Amino acid sequence: MPMLIDTAELSGLAAEGALYGIFLCLFFVCTRDLLRRRRRRKSALSWPMIVAGILLILLATARFIVDCTNISVAFIHHDPRSARLAYLQDVTQPLFTAKHMILIVSLLIGDSFVNFRCWVVWGRNIWIVILPVSISFLSFGSGCYLMWAYSNLPNQNVLLESTWLKMLFALSLVANAIATSLLAFRIWSVNRRMKGVVEESTSTLTPVVRIILESGMLNVAYLFAYVMAIGLGSQGLELISEMATPLTGIVFSTVILRVAHARYDDTFYTTNAPPTIPWRVARKSAKRTDPTTVSTRPDFSEDTGNTGNTGSTMEIYVHGTTTKHRDESEVELNAIHDKVALEGVPTTHFSSPDRV
Repeated sequence: MPMLIDTAELSGLAAEGALYGIFLCLFFVCTRDLLRRRRRRKSALSWPMIVAGILLILLATARFIVDCTNISVAFIHHDPRSARLAYLQDVTQPLFTAKHMILIVSLLIGDSFVNFRCWVVWGRNIWIVILPVSISFLSFGSGCYLMWAYSNLPNQNVLLESTWLKMLFALSLVANAIATSLLAFRIWSVNRRMKGVVEESTSTLTPVVRIILESGMLNVAYLFAYVMAIGLGSQGLELISEMATPLTGIVFSTVILRVAHARYDDTFYTTNAPPTIPWRVARKSAKRTDPTTVSTRPDFSEDTGNTGNTGSTMEIYVHGTTTKHRDESEVELNAIHDKVALEGVPTTHFSSPDRV
């Protein structure tokens, strides 16, 4: 038996209430963390992020109130069930228009936030985000026309304008996919260049996985589910619709928390080249140990071959070992260096294969 619209609306309201509660808690946690981070690091707040968060919490609250009102009117003032179904399927009702306009605006804000992060990570290059931004506004325009058609054209129902519905969510899906892909590629490329310059304890692909999971894939999965529900003509799209606004806020909040607690924020990736360090760093081993080795030895120049050079330089090597026993080749190499330093024998500059 297919799902009827009153069942979908009631189930959607229950799911929306749970998601709204999660979003409300995350919003307060994010607000506290941002304020603490500002006091601790004396950094300025990101006002686009603050405005987006406030708008999303206001829209989620308004949508929850409208949905509660709509369900109350349907179940209290319309009986029997056939009258209730007719009311919920009436697209000319003001409550229907209000709740779906809130959804359309929420989608625009969610897309704009992903586009904004992509713009920041790519060094504020407008040409990088011009395509996803244009597609996002095309999606918003399709939604506005859809609401106008429902209110002004005769004999309308939700699925009669399925083409415009698919365009609304498909365009938003494409914009999210493009912006998220550009964002992930930028982070991956910067971390790839950083590999070998700075020794990290975690995988350099971790930020890419996080950004995909937090910023894009949840939105993409939701939008894909909505497009499939429209294509199948299922009333379950109302259930998905009611979950949309708080879900967008949850995705936004998780991104805020990642930025607040991560080692690098988005501005780190605006650098076109990785930073350099004035000493050599050994390659990362499978396991790390705390001790570091600092050694000094005379500087013997291979180019001049001067054995009477009394000048010396200090070289710092950072060793990471997997066991307590050194490799035999490294022990032999260190013995040669010690002999050269004591006897003053001219020789070429030895270097360990593990030292870069």
